[in-house]
Amino acid sequence: MRLVVLACILVGGCLGDVYLQGPRGSNNRLNEANRERNNGNRLFDSQNNNRGGYNQGNLYYYTGSTLTLEWTNQHSCGNVNNHCELVFQYMCGDMVRDGTTTNTIPEKLSKCDKRECNTDMEYGMHETWDYYQECDHRVRNKGLYTADQNMREHATSTRQNNNANRRGYECAEERDYYPYWHPTPWRDIVVFTNDVKRCDYYQEESQNVKNKGYCQYPENYLRYKYDADIDVDLANNKEDCEQNVSHGGKSVKPTWIETGAHAVPAPECLPSPWSRDNHHGNNKDGFMNSYNWTIPEDWVEEKCVIRLRYNITAGELSDGGFDPSINASLNAEKDDAPTGIKIASIYGLDEEEAVARGYQFQQDPVLQIFKFNEGDAEINLEININTNQFGRTFEDRSHVFEIRKRPSDVSADAKIHNLNVRGKRGNIVQTYPGVEYDFQPNRLEAKAGEYVHIQWTGADSNPGNNAGQGRAGTDRSNMLVLRDRTWDNGFVEDAHGCFACNYPEAWTKDTSPNFLGLAREDIMALAFLSPTQYWGDMDELDDAGTYFDMGLRKMTKSGIWRYLCTRNNNFTNRSQKGEIRVISA
Repeated sequence: MRLVVLACILVGGCLGDVYLQGPRGSNNRLNEANRERNNGNRLFDSQNNNRGGYNQGNLYYYTGSTLTLEWTNQHSCGNVNNHCELVFQYMCGDMVRDGTTTNTIPEKLSKCDKRECNTDMEYGMHETWDYYQECDHRVRNKGLYTADQNMREHATSTRQNNNANRRGYECAEERDYYPYWHPTPWRDIVVFTNDVKRCDYYQEESQNVKNKGYCQYPENYLRYKYDADIDVDLANNKEDCEQNVSHGGKSVKPTWIETGAHAVPAPECLPSPWSRDNHHGNNKDGFMNSYNWTIPEDWVEEKCVIRLRYNITAGELSDGGFDPSINASLNAEKDDAPTGIKIASIYGLDEEEAVARGYQFQQDPVLQIFKFNEGDAEINLEININTNQFGRTFEDRSHVFEIRKRPSDVSADAKIHNLNVRGKRGNIVQTYPGVEYDFQPNRLEAKAGEYVHIQWTGADSNPGNNAGQGRAGTDRSNMLVLRDRTWDNGFVEDAHGCFACNYPEAWTKDTSPNFLGLAREDIMALAFLSPTQYWGDMDELDDAGTYFDMGLRKMTKSGIWRYLCTRNNNFTNRSQKGEIRVISA
């Protein structure tokens, strides 16, 4: 007798997600006025929940300034429950854009303005049409482990995307594997890993410092083949590359080129920060996981985006899936057949018994877990395993931002801190897996004489029934110092404002406002969002815009200041408050 019971065991990942919380991660959103995004294939393959992401809002940052990157990831990191890698990157380009429609940019040139998709501003675009065409025609790396997936021939087909579905102009093979072996437009910022012994490898193989190889075909070769509707296979290695091909009625030999190093420092490599399973929230310290990125001094660009990738691998894959023996030789012979990954020894079984009892690495295996006496009834459990998710990558990207050269009157060695707002309108359920409003970073530490760039953005297209103050659907923020504590809490601190308080400090014409040493006009601007706003319905900031920029200000006074946003301070579900600590230089 054989009884089959379904057992739900989390292995690898199902709808696990990663979200860039600050700067605003798009999760492929643009300006939808509904909780779900319209199109999960708009720019990239996130693998995330449709409710994730923030609507478009664009900011700029100065060269050499410190930008805090904040994120949440669902399936844990930095602990023994799985192997985790987090990779932050950025790219810039003249044609990088958010676009004005939620439709995916076409692949067919005939559907784009003037038959040139790269310059059709209606559509959002990060990678270019030419980059995607090279990926879509380049032979995939056939040495990779693909389990039992039915693969296609080109680099748009991976174990995780075996049907070669297209998302924007992203290359699926490049997305799913890091470091990648062909040139990519992405520059590395930082790599987090559960195994820091890999750091040397990541830094040496990063395209920041290392050229990558590709097969260079005659100029306009792909465009010519595209226009002639001729399918081609582009070589992915030097030996295959140096074979003659037909082009324009002639036989020509492509050239293998090693190029593309970005000539910038290798990325920092750090231990993965801790987070727990099945949770989008703060770490053990009570704050969101974060990394302080110093924006390069020599990188001035109008159109840039940040990318975050999160890879998780379950324990059945040795060495976190990085064991070189896990390769194409272990692929299954057909769909749903067992792969060559042997797990018998993990469970104290010999190979014959492992096969008999179902302990094979395959899709949804049925296991005989209990075997005590011959003749006992078999009570089997089916384990929910998806082989294309053992080693799975999730992704989020920011909206477009600008990198500006710092003002000439700010010295190159002066430190600049960015202070922004994260989150969106709604209560904790309505915003999830995003977050409610908060200042970013929530705690900022600086020295007197350093600069702060206070700036934020938002959207007027949030769902109309999301909870919040002021006009429905709108994001607004301001910043005022909280009143001082008026009771003894047993601690001695020289601080202005208390987090338990909910009224801002009261100023009079005889009172000298004390906030970072800022001028009275700046403190008024932070409250009423002037000088861009002078009139209208302002008690809840309704007639102010979503965007505010106070520019650079030098912090001339030391101290601790705690502040709030007067609009987003509904006690039941919102408390937009922050703190700045300025110490003497």
